[in-house]
Amino acid sequence: MRRLRILALGLSLTTTGASAQISQVTFVKGGTLSQLISNLYGGNGIDLAHTGHEAHFGETRDFQNFSDTLQAALQSRSFIPLPSSVGLVSYRFNETTGTYERVEGALGPILSERGSTSGKGTLNFSATYTFANYETINGGDVTQLVLHHCLTPDCVGTAPLTSPFLHDTVNIDVHFRLKSQAIALAAVYGLSNRLDVGLVIPYVRNDFQVFTHAFIVLAPGSSPMTHLFDPNVETPDQYGTGTAVGIGDIVARAKYRLMPKASFESAVLADLTLPTGDKNNFLGTGATKLKATYIISRTVHRFTPHLNAGYEVRFGDTRLDIFDYRFGTEIATTPRVTITTDVIGAIRPHASSLFRSVALGNQQLIGRSEIDGDIGAKWKLTGDRALLFNLLVPLNKSGIRPTTVVTAGLQMPL
Repeated sequence: MRRLRILALGLSLTTTGASAQISQVTFVKGGTLSQLISNLYGGNGIDLAHTGHEAHFGETRDFQNFSDTLQAALQSRSFIPLPSSVGLVSYRFNETTGTYERVEGALGPILSERGSTSGKGTLNFSATYTFANYETINGGDVTQLVLHHCLTPDCVGTAPLTSPFLHDTVNIDVHFRLKSQAIALAAVYGLSNRLDVGLVIPYVRNDFQVFTHAFIVLAPGSSPMTHLFDPNVETPDQYGTGTAVGIGDIVARAKYRLMPKASFESAVLADLTLPTGDKNNFLGTGATKLKATYIISRTVHRFTPHLNAGYEVRFGDTRLDIFDYRFGTEIATTPRVTITTDVIGAIRPHASSLFRSVALGNQQLIGRSEIDGDIGAKWKLTGDRALLFNLLVPLNKSGIRPTTVVTAGLQMPL
C-alpha cells in the first residue's frame, strides 16, 4: 500500500517509456481541513502548459465537482462510533418476585444495546479512547479520476471532432488519509428503575492528508506537445496536510425499559445529536439528528443475544436519514470476562443520488449500505470497574470506509 507519509516528502516518480523523473509538488494550504480539498490545483481545476491550444478538460467542472463531493461526504458522517448506553451496573425486572434485580453475568455490550437499564439512583460512567483510520473509497486506497476533453463548439473551436488531441484525458490519482482520535466521556443516570438519561461528550483530533498526482493519457495519434504540464504554470502533484482538534458532536440520550414479555427484555432509546463539532474540520456533521432505537435482548445461561433496530432523522436534509441495525451477543466466559460480538449495519434509503462524481464514473463516496463487524471484551476489576477493548472492521467496501476502528476504555459506577 502506498503511504501518504512517503508522498509527503514531495517526491513523485512518473514514468515515460523507460525513463523516470522527479516532479515538483505544490503544498496546498487551508484554514480548515475542508479547504485543503477545495484548494487543490488552486481551486479552479487543472491548468496545463500554454501551447497555443487552450485545453478544456472536465466538461462540467468535473474535478471541482469531485473535490466538492469528497468534502461534503467527509462532512456528512460521524467517524467515531457511539458507545453503548448500558452501564456496568444494570437491573432487570424479575416477573416471579415482581422486583428489579441487578444483572449478573455478562458485563454489557460495547457498541450495541440490551434491554436492561441502570436502576434508580445508579450513575454509570465511562471514558473511552477511539482510533479510526480512513483511507479507502469503495475498497481502494488510490482513487483515479478521468477528465475528458470538452467537445462542445466553444471548447473545440475549428478543430474537427476526430482530432486525436481532443480524445486525450487527464487522469488524477487521489490518495487521502484521515486519522480520527477521540476521547469520549459518557454518563448514564437512572431516574427510575425503568428510565435512564445520559450524555456523551467527545473530544476529537483529526489528522488529514491528501495527495493528488495528475498525468496526461495521450490518444492514439495525439501529439505529446499539445497537452502537457508546465510546473511554472501548475504542478501535476499537489499535497495538503492539516490537523484539527476540538469538541465533537455532543449526544444527549434517554432509555425507557418496556415491560418484559416471554423472558425477553425490551427498551426504546432516543439519541439527540447536537451540532457542537466543527463541520469544516470534520469534527461534527453540522446537523441536529434524532435517532430512535428499539432494543430486545434475552439472557440464556452465559449468553445474552440482542437485536437493535433504529432510525435516525437528520434535520435539514432528510435524504441522509439512516436506518441502523445491530445484532450480536455477549458471552460471559468467566464471572470477570465478557466477550462481545456484533454485526452493525447502516442503510441510507434516499442516498442513491448523493455524493456521486462524474469523474469517478458516478461511483458513490458514501455507500447506500455499510456493514461492519466488531469483536470486543470487558474485564472486570475490583470495585465494579471494568476495562474494555473493541475492534471494528468493515465487512463491505461501499463508500468511504475505515481500515480499522479501535476502542479502549474504562467503565465504572459512581
